[in-house]
Amino acid sequence: MRVASRTVFDFVRPNGNTAPVETELLYQSDDPYAVTMRFHAGGAVATWIMGRDLLIEGMTKPSGAGDVRLRPHASRTLVLELISDRHVTVFRLPTGTLRKFLDATYRLVPPGAENFDADAFLDTVLR
Repeated sequence: MRVASRTVFDFVRPNGNTAPVETELLYQSDDPYAVTMRFHAGGAVATWIMGRDLLIEGMTKPSGAGDVRLRPHASRTLVLELISDRHVTVFRLPTGTLRKFLDATYRLVPPGAENFDADAFLDTVLR
């Protein structure tokens, strides 16, 4: 089972200007700790996978110490930073959009009810 949503995030250019980027949010119950975000821009798709817990925490306080960071920016806006070896990509997104998506994931797999079948995962990966 899965939750999927299409939305638009604002890409923040280095000069502070923004550009809309179509974004897919995906959650699958068979990988209950992860959220996948697909960013569609200029005919290309960039895919990032991040922890669901990082996203829920980042809605109220700065979260993430690695390549994905999320923090509140204003009363209704969050800042998402995606950090690679060569770039720091910054997005602004509505808090309500992420909240609605995460609420749907929690209806599918409530907090504390996550179950990850490591054996099945390894069977799939090692084939």
